[in-house]
Amino acid sequence: MSATARSSYHHGDLKAALIEASEEIIRAEGVEGFTLRKAAKCAGVSPGAPSHHFSGTKGLLTAVAIRVFERLGNELNVLSHSGIPARDLRTQALGYVKFAARHPGLFRLICRVDLIDFKDPDLMQASFEAMASYGHAAAAYFGHEPPDPQKRIFRPHMASAMATAHGLAHMVIEGRPALLFETPDPIGTFIETALPSILLATWPDRVSPTQERSR
Repeated sequence: MSATARSSYHHGDLKAALIEASEEIIRAEGVEGFTLRKAAKCAGVSPGAPSHHFSGTKGLLTAVAIRVFERLGNELNVLSHSGIPARDLRTQALGYVKFAARHPGLFRLICRVDLIDFKDPDLMQASFEAMASYGHAAAAYFGHEPPDPQKRIFRPHMASAMATAHGLAHMVIEGRPALLFETPDPIGTFIETALPSILLATWPDRVSPTQERSR
């Protein structure tokens, strides 16, 4: 039982202890190595406790995913804002990829629609809030209104912006940078050297009509 899970459990918060234990398993073994039995053992509780408190595997993993989205949001929402749409969008995308690189197992979890309940209201809210800054940056770059959680509208510009960052994130966690860089840390090298150039090529700084006329 981990120190954090043990502390949560001793303070009477069994749900928090199970979430913490599950997160530790996913960090170490990936979501493929997760089982309710392992979570119960890690938290030091009976094998039936996870199902009792979370209604099975999907319920517990959904609770973990909510916490992952909250952590992602905390990181993206504090990134610097320059007021330059292209630069802000690149900053958000870079932060998104860096989060995936630091937490590959947890990042894979929040992408698994088969393992978590994407219709859970708390998950939907957490995921929207996590990507709020990203959504605003993308909307500003493409000249659209920011995403509204009350309006379930397909926004091509947002889908495009998300697909770009999401694809780069998966390329990183799958180890593809090793094909490009023969360094002790190919992922770190890719993120620090190549990724900014890729994002600049994808979302270049736009020249305003006034600037264009002055050339």
